[in-house]
Amino acid sequence: MRNAFRSLLATLLLIGGLGLASAPAHADAFDDARAAGQVGERADGYAAVVDPAAPANVKNLVNDINAKRRAAYQKIADEKGVPIEQIAAITAEKIIREILQPGMYYMDASGSWKQK
Repeated sequence: MRNAFRSLLATLLLIGGLGLASAPAHADAFDDARAAGQVGERADGYAAVVDPAAPANVKNLVNDINAKRRAAYQKIADEKGVPIEQIAAITAEKIIREILQPGMYYMDASGSWKQK
């Protein structure tokens, strides 16, 4: 069953970018902030601000991205009858393993920021 979730999430990431496909400028801004080390990925499937000095627009961007992710996770969780946290965690694994580039940040399960 875990492989079915991974497959479904891979499709979601490729097709919809977790709700970002309709807003390429929004996605570009998020990717730029992630590449600049201002934003990272958490082990729970959500983004977070890495740099406390990041400008307000970056913090707002993270909030927007997380709201879209939560909606996407909830939709899948409802369809599959599983907890939203399970969907979010599987997605986090995939993002960290396959999408993050070297030098980008992720937060491990202990809450420590690591650079890929």
